[in-house]
Amino acid sequence: MLVCAVACADPPASPQTTDHSDHSDHSDHSNHSNHSNHSDDQDDQDDTPSEPPFTTADGQPLMAALAEPADPSLGRTPYPVPVPSWMTPPPVPPDNPLTQAGVDLGRHLFYDPLLSGADTQSCGSCHHQERSFTDRRGASTGETGKVLPRNAMPLMNLAWTAPYFWDGRAPTLEALVPIPIAHPDEMNEDMDTLIAQLQAHPDYPNRFESAFPGEGISEATISKAIAQFLRTLVSFNSRADLLDAGLADLTEQEIRGNALMVDGLPKGAPDRVQDICDACHKHSAGVIDEGSSMGLFTTSELKSNGLPLDSGDVGDSGRFVVPSIRNITVTAPYMHDGRFDDLMSVLEHYNTQMVASSELEHPLAKDGQPRTMALNADDKAAVAAMIGIFTDPHFLTNPAYSSPFSSTPTRKE
Repeated sequence: MLVCAVACADPPASPQTTDHSDHSDHSDHSNHSNHSNHSDDQDDQDDTPSEPPFTTADGQPLMAALAEPADPSLGRTPYPVPVPSWMTPPPVPPDNPLTQAGVDLGRHLFYDPLLSGADTQSCGSCHHQERSFTDRRGASTGETGKVLPRNAMPLMNLAWTAPYFWDGRAPTLEALVPIPIAHPDEMNEDMDTLIAQLQAHPDYPNRFESAFPGEGISEATISKAIAQFLRTLVSFNSRADLLDAGLADLTEQEIRGNALMVDGLPKGAPDRVQDICDACHKHSAGVIDEGSSMGLFTTSELKSNGLPLDSGDVGDSGRFVVPSIRNITVTAPYMHDGRFDDLMSVLEHYNTQMVASSELEHPLAKDGQPRTMALNADDKAAVAAMIGIFTDPHFLTNPAYSSPFSSTPTRKE
């Protein structure tokens, strides 16, 4: 994870980079990790692009173009999802291709409180764009006021990261959508009632016909539309992505955080594991040819960090779908139950507070016991600073992902 952010690009020119510029002995993520031996400026120019692939209107560099709001007037015209050249195309089910009308419909449904039993809560009530579509609360609150047992997970780069929910119980986005809508402790909506409301609505019947001609309004088309919108939520314009292309620099504190990961944890241990976070937050996931570029920063299988979670499946207690490192600085509070208010607390959990568990796996455990990472306060602050470079401010503000409603939608009784 963190290793590659420096190993795949030139570090900034400062005295502090000297000891950490050659990472080729520590990681096989890159075949161009040591630029300090280049004999002239021309070599560096060959490796570093002179200009970014894309820019914002005010000239900010981008590695992927920013998504545009879907245009429903274009009907079934394919909707393009902009991703960097190193990423595999987002997987899409053959029976639910991304279309302009479908994505637009899904965006409207996502933000419409009509999808809840009392018409007071939308998907966006617990998934806030400015927080990478997580909740502001440690544990979300359902429409009835009941506090739920788990934190709302971030919504980004979902096309590549099935299964879904903390316990991985939804294999597809289409399967995910109706679960919170119908759950009595979440949105508490009867699906037949919702379908009748949408059919009687002055606007939605035309939107559904444009997106799914001849299919009507059903649980399936509701799920397909929202799933389409969710697949468009992509985030690949962080400083880490720019750094990998030679278009950003690291601060001294970020360099220190990266160096800790390069050298391995537990700090100073003879059996330390280099880039230990990458075992679960896999940087190359989704990357073409498993290359050195910045990918999804998560695995797609259940992992364990020593915290309890009962999914209802025998043998899965304590096992989680791993959230991505991307945008993690804005997704507090952390963990499945929101127990940690800040990243320093999360790092201290992995530093000294993990407990022995049959589900705690290598590299977090050794010989059945949790490792302690031997990080001091300055070390943790440096790692937290390094994690900050994976935040994508454009994703958090892109109008294509925002509510299409200028005010609360008018209810159709």
